Amino acid sequence: MAVPAISYEGWRQIDIFMRKYLQMIDPLELTYPSGEVIKSSAAQSWLVDNLFDRTRWQRLPTARYSYRVMKALIHILTVAISDPEEDGISDKLMYHFTKELVTSQKDNLASVQEKCPVTYSAPRFDVAQAVTIFETPYLLASGGDTGHRTWPAALYLASYLCRGGKDYIENRSILELGAGLGFLSIFCARHLGAKHVLMTDGSDAVMALARENVKENGVDQIVKTAILHWGESCIDEIIEREQNGSDATQYDVVLAADILYDPKDFPALISTLEQLFRRWPHLEVLVSTAVRTESTFKSFVDACRK
Repeated sequence: MAVPAISYEGWRQIDIFMRKYLQMIDPLELTYPSGEVIKSSAAQSWLVDNLFDRTRWQRLPTARYSYRVMKALIHILTVAISDPEEDGISDKLMYHFTKELVTSQKDNLASVQEKCPVTYSAPRFDVAQAVTIFETPYLLASGGDTGHRTWPAALYLASYLCRGGKDYIENRSILELGAGLGFLSIFCARHLGAKHVLMTDGSDAVMALARENVKENGVDQIVKTAILHWGESCIDEIIEREQNGSDATQYDVVLAADILYDPKDFPALISTLEQLFRRWPHLEVLVSTAVRTESTFKSFVDACRK
């Protein structure tokens, strides 16, 4: 009997699911393909081969995450299958589900410290053109360091830049503040044609992981890193050290994403921006932020106007 092909609508649902799965969205918030789509053997085979088979792909989500996702998929299948003689849960899917269950039984501390490959693909970009960032998101809950994961404002800014703001980046020199693990800087270097990028953050631990991400994505000739604590009068020193004897870079654009969460940081941040403007008066600054409270956002805008 011929295996039924996956319909256009089926592929659309699978594509949305794949992007969110590789981004490690909470399994409870994932957009799963419908039971009608995934009960076909073709769909199940594709999902296993491309999303769950670790012998084929190195940069898949963690075992405990994929186990939870497969558990949800199996539940959807169980509800959707009305005739086991016609449709069923594939042996491949059950094999990998069991394998992930066994693998996911790890020491809690090891799981918290585990580096997770999280793949972000912007609109109109396929997975081959995506950016994979190794994150330690579980440290956020245990240690309170916000830099160990990529936050939504960086994704929204990347989406804006690739949809209509590429001219801000292409063949230009970029400086990012509060870069965290480096998604935005790496994205600009890999997919938007940045000439040079300086990624900065105030955390040594976060910057160490960001440097690994730069190398993993093959942009270490374009993206450089530096520790920068806002408010300190060290911009010139950092820039000169980053140049390392090469011709001085004239920065064109400053990027910053999701850095406006604590008003106590605003004076130091604005002091740093003032230093940058004094050195490069032509700078353009793009800030993307989640407006957590209107008062916090307004206080930053008011401080910038002074």
